[in-house]
Amino acid sequence: MPQKLSIRGRRTITVWIVLAIATIAATGCGDTDSGEDQRVPASTDVTQLIPKGLSWRTYQGIDLPVAAQGPRLIEGAIASDFDRSPVGAALAAIHATVRMSVAPDGQWASVGQSMIAPGRGRDTWATARAQISITTPATDMAPRILGYLVRAYTDTEAQVQTYSTYPDRSITRNTATVIWATDGWRLRLPDAVTESPVTAVDSVPNDIVALPKP
Repeated sequence: MPQKLSIRGRRTITVWIVLAIATIAATGCGDTDSGEDQRVPASTDVTQLIPKGLSWRTYQGIDLPVAAQGPRLIEGAIASDFDRSPVGAALAAIHATVRMSVAPDGQWASVGQSMIAPGRGRDTWATARAQISITTPATDMAPRILGYLVRAYTDTEAQVQTYSTYPDRSITRNTATVIWATDGWRLRLPDAVTESPVTAVDSVPNDIVALPKP
């Protein structure tokens, strides 16, 4: 029987919530930031990194950004049709990591099939996810997405860092990689998890692409 897992109180914005949850819980928010910044500028044109027509759509208690660059199609738990651009890659990374982390029991399999790249990483995640049960949305401990940085970008792969804050005023940085497939951007999970993708940070970088809410 799957173990019932409550979303409440979890640091849910993580690529590997199922496998990294013990690490995150033990440290409060994940690993401690070393202070090193190895970011590679995705573009010298800042306007290419800013979403246009930003709005918000709630999924499982968490508000997710929607813009002209995507997603242009949302069907249940699945978000798709993101631009092949730095902004499209960033929005795809945010949606994929959140949706795979909080999708309830009846939806997580379709999220994995549609939004995560095939491979050993996806298979391992699916095996672990099947052992737990998520039935309720995030509530009073739901994170608020502040913005992102595109650390590296090509037409086929991008690395994105998403910054979120929580009701206790803590801040986390989640690092994710997306790759371009025949049907658009997909989250790539590592074959082996050696460290948590979620890091506790003291503050948000000055050059973050902010995602303001009305």
